[in-house]
Parts: sequence; structure tokens; C-alpha cells
Amino acid sequence: MNAVTLPKIDFDLAKEAAKMVNHETGLISREIFSSDEIFKLELELVFRRCWLFLCHESQIPNPNDFMNVKMGLDSVLVCRDRNGDIQAFINSCRHRGATVCRADVGNARTFTCPYHGWTYDTIGALVHMPGEDTLYFNQTDRSEWGLPKVAKVASYGGLVFGTFDPDAPSLDEYLGDMRWGLDLLLGQGDLTVVPGVARWVMDANWKFAADNAIGDMYHGFYTHRSAVMAGHASGTGTNKRRTMVPPDKSDRPGITVVTEYGHGFTANIIDPKEVDLDSPLAAWRKRPELRQRVGDVGVSINRANMNVFPNLFVNSGSRELMLRNPISATKLEIWKFVLVDKNAPPETVRGLVRASNRHFGPAGMFEQDDGENWDQSTAGSVAPVTRRSDLNYSMGLGRGEIVREPGVPPHIKSLVNEYAQLWMYRCWAEFMASPNWAYLKAHHSRPEGVL
Repeated sequence: MNAVTLPKIDFDLAKEAAKMVNHETGLISREIFSSDEIFKLELELVFRRCWLFLCHESQIPNPNDFMNVKMGLDSVLVCRDRNGDIQAFINSCRHRGATVCRADVGNARTFTCPYHGWTYDTIGALVHMPGEDTLYFNQTDRSEWGLPKVAKVASYGGLVFGTFDPDAPSLDEYLGDMRWGLDLLLGQGDLTVVPGVARWVMDANWKFAADNAIGDMYHGFYTHRSAVMAGHASGTGTNKRRTMVPPDKSDRPGITVVTEYGHGFTANIIDPKEVDLDSPLAAWRKRPELRQRVGDVGVSINRANMNVFPNLFVNSGSRELMLRNPISATKLEIWKFVLVDKNAPPETVRGLVRASNRHFGPAGMFEQDDGENWDQSTAGSVAPVTRRSDLNYSMGLGRGEIVREPGVPPHIKSLVNEYAQLWMYRCWAEFMASPNWAYLKAHHSRPEGVL
């Protein structure tokens, strides 16, 4: 059967988009946050290539369990097959392209398209076609018409990722030193996802949400001041209530970590005297196996705000995973998961979920603050005259010395800065300018020297 030739990617435009990020001056064109053409290129050059978060293993614990997820704009079924292995494949019928499975989660041995009844199993193979003998005269080779598989699927610490690109590096190589940051959350216990996924839509470009996650410790005093004045606290096991200090007056110790391929995070380090080790949310600090993995610095971190490039926000303090799925250049859908210890008593689980929803839920006090800003930033990137002026990501530029110390990934001893944000856009530009993974691996930036 002849293959269909798809339109070629406009690499000239992609290279022009990459030039819109100037990591030497810290200036970024607003065009990358609003252009429909650049968004289409992102789907090909970023979301099709990168390892994307699919689900947590606890969400599909049994054979034939499945979740209906998104990889960029593509609907994907991630399943446990009958042998218990994790599979992922496109959720679009090969007959007329209708969505095969409309349920969000469930357990099923087969998936039948409601349009014409083509049926697939949990590895995506086509197992039944109505009228195969009388209408198709047994001339169709079902083995050629299964649902296209996600090229690679792998897990780290229970987090399941997939990539469409067969040439992508292994998940471990892709995550690199970011694994240390993820361990700050994943090492807190035998974690499981609370059933259910909260979802909501914002009129914002996905990158504004990602750059807030990866390292924006500058905005809290101004963006979240009213929430804190109203008495809001995230509740992460510290004795003291949250206080508001202007970013230029803050002396909180902390680190900024940037890793290969655009991941990174900021983390504030606290005095052990501030921690109530008897709190269910702080007891993890006493776990010897975690201390072995992340060292004294790791167990002294109060909260790490992380972004696994491109779009997975991880909050180690409130035990949240939040996907910022792109819908268009100016719209995204957020998927929120809450992790709890499998052995935690019900009252602890209820308390954590309640605190999480009040903090970063669809009606969460901090989430509403952030979302309004991303909305307005995106609107400014669409307005025809406003969009002509660049955005400034130059805070501390040329002063971010990469420090290498035992037991900690290469980091910058600074908490309030824009190093991780500019790093993310620098790596985004490298994805946009690279024709394939071989080129990207040979030419991508590595965290070293001074940023």
C-alpha cells in the first residue's frame, strides 16, 4: 500500500523562530507565544520528539487498565496489556479516523470504534473488522492496520513517559540530572495518585506556564500577596506560616538547577528547626534511603518547583504533578494529579488533597493568580503593536556560576533569578533549530561555566 506523503516541515521558519530567543542578551520575541505557524512547528519539533509524561503507574495498576491521555494534540491510550506491560498507541481509528475510546479511564480487553466497529486490543492490534469476509472479501491484512504505537515508553520512579520519536535518547539520558530533582518528590514514600484528574482550560501559551514552573521565584510577593494576606498557606510540614518578603529583600538560601534538554528547577533550603518532623508531610525527611539518594541538601529542601521539559510541572512540597497540554498558540489545558503515600491514613490524604486544591487546583488561590498573569501575558503577545517589543529575561545574566559539588547536580547558588527560565527557552530554540535527534545531541547546550 502506498504511503501518504506529508507536508515538509518549514525548517527555514523554525530556524527563524529559534533566533527569536537571544540567550546572550536575555531578550525573547513575543512572537513565539502567539504565532500559529510557530505553534505548528512546536508540535513537530518539540512535542513529537520529547519524552512526554503520560501517567503514573498507580493509575493503571492491573492488566487491561487504561488511561486516555494527550501527547501534544494527539489522543493516546496508555494501557497495561494482558501481560502487565505498559503500551501506548494513538487513539484514532485507522478506518475513518474517529476517536476509538472516549472514556477517560477504565479496564477493557478491547476497544471498539463507535463509528464502524473496528476493534483493537490492548497492544493496539486490529482484531476485528465487521464484514471482514463478506464486505472486504478477506483481502485486508489486519496486521497492517493496528493503531500506531508510541515509539518508546518507559518509566522513572513510577512516572510513565512516552516519545513518538524512535531516535530519541533513553528516558534516563533525557532526564539526566533532573532525576535528582524528581527524587525529591518520588522518594517521599510509596506514592500513588489520588483517583481522578482535575482539568481546566486557560487562555495562555503553554510556555508561560512552563517558565513560571521552572524558576520564577520573583513573582510571589506581587502575584500571590493577596492570597497570603487572606491567610492562605500550602501546608508542607513547616511550622511557620508563609510570610511575604519582597524578592530584593529576601535572604532565603536556595539553589537553581538547570539540566540538559531544558529541564530545571528552583529550590529553597530551610533551617531544620523550621520543620515539624512529626508532621505526615515532613516525615519523609527522616527516610535513610532518601537521604542516600539526595543527600543532606536534598532533605533540607522545603519545596522544589520543577519543570520537566517541555510541559510537566512537579511540586515536591505539595506533591503535585501538573501537565500544561497545548491546545493552540494561545490556549492550554491543565491536568492535575495529586500524589499521596499509599499507606497514609484517610485523614492525611483528605488534608493533602484539600490543601492541594486550595493552592493549585482549578479554583486554587495561587493557580488563579498565576493563570490570570499567563492570560494577560499571552494577550500582550497577540496585540499587533504590543507584540513588537521583546520580553526581558536578563535578571542576573552573566552572573550565574555553575557550581559542582558532591551529591548535588550542577547548580547555581541563587534562588531569585531568571537563569532556569532563559535556559529553558535556549533549549527550546535548539529543538526548533535541529532537524533530528542526532543533530540535537551533538549540538545542544550543557550547563557549565557562567549563565
